[in-house]
Amino acid sequence: MKTEARSIIIALILTMLSAASALSQGEMQFPVQEFRLENGMTFLVVERHTAPVFSGFISVAVGSAYEKTGSIGSAHLLEHMMFKGSQSIGTTDFEAERDIMAKEDSVWTRIEKAVRKTRYIKLNEPEKLEAHLKYIDDLHAILDSLAQAGSQYIVQNEFERIYTRHGATYFNARTGYDFTSYMVSLPANRLELWFAMESDRLKQPAFREFFKERNIVSEERRESVENVPEAKVFEQLIGTAFMAHPYYLFWEWQSEVNSLTRNDIQEFFDTYYISRRIVISVIGDVRLDEVKNLAEKYFGPIPAGEDPEPIYTVETKQPGERRLEVIYDATPMISIAYHKTAFDAPEEPAFSVIERLLGQGRTSRLYKALVLNKQLCSRVDVYTFPGSELGDIYPGVFCIDAYPKEGVSTEEVEAAIYEELERLAATPADENELLKIKNNIDAQFVWAAYRNLGLARYLATAQNLAKDWRYLIRFRDKLKAVTAEDVMNTAGKYFTTENRTVATLIPKKGDEQ
Repeated sequence: MKTEARSIIIALILTMLSAASALSQGEMQFPVQEFRLENGMTFLVVERHTAPVFSGFISVAVGSAYEKTGSIGSAHLLEHMMFKGSQSIGTTDFEAERDIMAKEDSVWTRIEKAVRKTRYIKLNEPEKLEAHLKYIDDLHAILDSLAQAGSQYIVQNEFERIYTRHGATYFNARTGYDFTSYMVSLPANRLELWFAMESDRLKQPAFREFFKERNIVSEERRESVENVPEAKVFEQLIGTAFMAHPYYLFWEWQSEVNSLTRNDIQEFFDTYYISRRIVISVIGDVRLDEVKNLAEKYFGPIPAGEDPEPIYTVETKQPGERRLEVIYDATPMISIAYHKTAFDAPEEPAFSVIERLLGQGRTSRLYKALVLNKQLCSRVDVYTFPGSELGDIYPGVFCIDAYPKEGVSTEEVEAAIYEELERLAATPADENELLKIKNNIDAQFVWAAYRNLGLARYLATAQNLAKDWRYLIRFRDKLKAVTAEDVMNTAGKYFTTENRTVATLIPKKGDEQ
């Protein structure tokens, strides 16, 4: 057993060295093999036979940006529901489950109707309010009892346990604004298992334990936003910077999530989880012919579907600076957002360089100026939102967060930040400084592509983003070509007063509620 493990480790190291050799030459020199099923689903395959493993990555062209008022939270909740298995995995009797789920949905419809009527009763029939509220509580109790009855048929976490039993690692998913991704790595001799499992939950999903999972998603917001000062500031910042943009929500609202129905999720799934919006990359010890055969067998029967209505809304140009204050029981901070470009804009590579030039590490401009030299801040963070590694479909924002030291005002910090941004736009960056930044960015691509899963993620994302996986190569080439003049021009064009939104966290006073 130890000898086998040692062999696998050596093979993995050889894979990394081989990838490093190819990628360090400045080109993606791995043989990407592409094919498309009749239903429009795209597959990208890279054969790497140095280790008996592979990674599968599924990218669906839908995320939070596609949600509309009334269905906000659908993308995130649907991702959660996809881990519940299918009509054949995760259950001992799906027909019995289906019957109970229908009863749950019926009870929830009655709850919604009763809740909507509460306001009328308060205003016009207050003597009936107590009985009405008890009626709602009773319905919730019935809903809970139905969930308990359904649990007898549920095999908890069976989908994940099957994968784990067969040696899976990195079994995960992620909901972004543009895409939702599902990923896992497995031994090479489990390739057909992966095809069977993933196609099964796409062909016949089972949105079991819906109300329980909805509560979990709602609670995630409480933990990630409501109790985190930086997140509260950021949510207000994004909501102020964007008025009509599909990225205007940082995190779904609990009031929306708590009103989602199983039917809402089914409609969202039927609309967007269609074959032509799905890109699948399979990287590792696989053979193209086998992947093709399995793809046809398991994913081929999935209907192509009709393209959904696209997002038409475009954020209008900001006519002037926007400012807001967030009062919270926390230490002061200031957050500044500048509107930036989408992935296909000519300035996008320069923004990637600027992000690292200003805020990556102890040698970055803002860290040296505000933390080391002037000692105004304890910390400075620079990032983009939504912040996909290859860029975002729609224009996002470039953000700077600064945390003043005790006794330093946010006004002093803000002025110091603008001073550095003006210098960036007026003074060419040193060529060595620029080269170091670009090398570091490219090294991140190289190191990520060492792993099958990293390369799978890049290829599938690039294909869904630009409709061509070769965009990954073009993006790297454009990053390498960024000049000091490009940095100056981009900073001068976008880091302007009228293009920014500023949020200040003001500590709550002791007597404020």
